[in-house]
Amino acid sequence: MECMAGSPPLTRRRFLSRSALFAAMALSTSSWLEACGGSSAGNAGQQPVTLKFLHWIGTDAGPVVAEINKRFHQAYPNITVQFSSLPTDQYETVLKARLAGGDAPDIFGVFPGVKFYPYAKAHYLADLSSESWVKRLLPGVKRVISYTDGRIYALPLDQNVIGVVYNKQIFREYNLSVPTNWPDFLAVCEQLKRAGVTPLALGIKDQWVDQLIPYAMAPSAIYRNDPDFDKQMFAGRRTFFASPWRQMMRDYLDLNARGYFNQGALGTTYVQTTQMMAAGKAAMVVNGNWILAPIRQLNPKLDLGMFPLPYGEAGQSIWVSSAVGTTLAISSTTRYPAEARQYLQFWARPDIMALYLKEKVAYSSFLDISNPALDPAAQEMVAPLKVGSYNFLDQNWPLGVQDSMFKDIQAVFAGSMSIDQMLQDMDSVFLKNKGSIS
Repeated sequence: MECMAGSPPLTRRRFLSRSALFAAMALSTSSWLEACGGSSAGNAGQQPVTLKFLHWIGTDAGPVVAEINKRFHQAYPNITVQFSSLPTDQYETVLKARLAGGDAPDIFGVFPGVKFYPYAKAHYLADLSSESWVKRLLPGVKRVISYTDGRIYALPLDQNVIGVVYNKQIFREYNLSVPTNWPDFLAVCEQLKRAGVTPLALGIKDQWVDQLIPYAMAPSAIYRNDPDFDKQMFAGRRTFFASPWRQMMRDYLDLNARGYFNQGALGTTYVQTTQMMAAGKAAMVVNGNWILAPIRQLNPKLDLGMFPLPYGEAGQSIWVSSAVGTTLAISSTTRYPAEARQYLQFWARPDIMALYLKEKVAYSSFLDISNPALDPAAQEMVAPLKVGSYNFLDQNWPLGVQDSMFKDIQAVFAGSMSIDQMLQDMDSVFLKNKGSIS
């Protein structure tokens, strides 16, 4: 889940990168921004340098990129950054063509996790393991920017989380407390339903949304006690079919059977769920922290909170689904490696990263950087993140598994496919494509 705050990342992508805002990027946008620079050691002549920078962040974060480039250029006027942006659904197609054609941008974004593995395998990425900012990263962040050789190939710019966004006014009205386990969560939903309030907004007409509840369940259901589950999947010792995924999907469907979702979830969009929340027509929505901004744009006075989906029994710790959404990488063939590294070092400065995080309303990937500009509701997820977390699941899956899940969850909701068949499909794609991860 591109995927991304203010707009879905991820997971991007398609996930964390796969939000309605990303889908709205109908046209490529580009801007030529002067930026960065300072010559490297051995470049005492301060020769003019132009770095080509390609990313998908220009549409939703263009102003802050422009500001960062402006500040960098003020410090290092001999370097110009030629920045261009593409919609997420076009980005990788264009990037792959440029890399294969020998026209690699000097700096570009890669999706975290296994999605960047093909670029590392093809030696398109510069090794950043020795950069000074690496030691400042949160441990969990390093996992999704490291290749199988243990080396780091990207600078992580932000993190996002999946949780339950809720209307505090509705909770106060019906004297409800934030649930800390699954039975209590179901009890809250039941009380809201009986009061005539839709407990949970769900809009799975946009396929990327149908993954969010399983993703929020899995850290507690699987990875809290079995953190090596994904490695065991690659080794052929585990499967989706014979795992907690079966119960997760049963509980997901049970929420629908109990009438806790809005009617017609299969025909409801992500944007419509933001409208339901803003209008007080639904009490909760399971989504990423990126949904807070569009809800508040519709109703700035809304009193919102956020808590982890409490998928566990009483007394069990609840883990959070979180992941890096956006990165910067350097081409291994750039003519200006020192200048490109200097640009990433500038981004990694606490004051500069704070500018970006404020615009993205996202969580920091660094130990020494916080984001006081986080939405107050998003701030409520900071403490739960310290209890435990696991990255968005597709970041560790072979290509194709997430697409299979997207399609099949909708079929399961429509009643045209069984849960068992869905999980068997995911296992089949995983087995077929796992060899591409190396």
